[in-house]
Amino acid sequence: MPAQRKTPSVAEQAAEWMVLLTCDDATERAQAEQGFRAWRAADPRHAQAAARIEGFIGQVDTVRRRSGDDARPARAALDAARAGKRRRRSALQAGTVLTGIVVLAGAIGFSGLLSAPGLLQADLRSSEREWIEQTLSDGTRISLSGASAIKLRFDATRRTVELLGGDIRVDVAKDASRPFVIETPDTRIQALGTRFLVSYANGKTDLEMFESQVVVENTLSAPTGGPARVVVQGGQRLRVTPQGIGQVESLDARRVEAGWRQRQLVLDEQPLPEVLAQLARHRPGGIRFDGEALAGLKVSGVLPLDKPDEALRLLQISFPELRLRYVTSRWVWVSRATD
Repeated sequence: MPAQRKTPSVAEQAAEWMVLLTCDDATERAQAEQGFRAWRAADPRHAQAAARIEGFIGQVDTVRRRSGDDARPARAALDAARAGKRRRRSALQAGTVLTGIVVLAGAIGFSGLLSAPGLLQADLRSSEREWIEQTLSDGTRISLSGASAIKLRFDATRRTVELLGGDIRVDVAKDASRPFVIETPDTRIQALGTRFLVSYANGKTDLEMFESQVVVENTLSAPTGGPARVVVQGGQRLRVTPQGIGQVESLDARRVEAGWRQRQLVLDEQPLPEVLAQLARHRPGGIRFDGEALAGLKVSGVLPLDKPDEALRLLQISFPELRLRYVTSRWVWVSRATD
């Protein structure tokens, strides 16, 4: 499972306000403007970021006026900032999106938009509310869920899937002449004819084995802990971090896989920050939280992965000390009540 996410920086908050203030729904825009004014007044750093946001929105309005109310170039950048919900466009459109993103990042000082999973690089991607199933050219069946993205490198000698971010479930087709490999920035997972789930987020790779086995290698040049290579069997899970390969743990493979197929998150003493990070990839607007403040809380049970707001309400019932703070219906902050 993904590691905990920290409280968003001023630049990240500014990016979120920019998206809210330029959304298509007039009611949400009006609500956002009210919250934005309070946010701007809360901190001098917010005021500086707010000025850049307002400047960018002014540029969008100028483009619209000069083009006879046609603001498609600027709108393309805004759409890309909304987590890449559209599929790949033509080369000309992609160039327009890239240009718009560069302008947008410069306007608000937030380069994170360029690293959104699969924004420009992916061969296949899913948005927060999507669950995509596809059969690859070799017969391997894959599934993506939430904000996830992959690149494919298939040729006569190899079958490699690069997981750029998110979750991928794999049911590997046998081909003795071409190894099947999942790669993340720090991990190489070679399948030996099997079913498994791989997640990558925040620099950490999580593997959950449902059947057969895989060989996991840490591809960092100098890992600081654990073995460089390990075999993981069905019914086991493993995490790889920049510090090395972690300990192999047991997994109720049948229950976890069945839950995943039903779009459910099956949990057994899972740290709450990791659960929130998983839910965040399935919720437009994400979920913001302070992992350190929520440390020590662990979750067991089943949560609806395709209904993250319902999952948040269930978590609040289990942990009455949790507080949910919404900005319109899109943005939510999860915090822990203090005495």
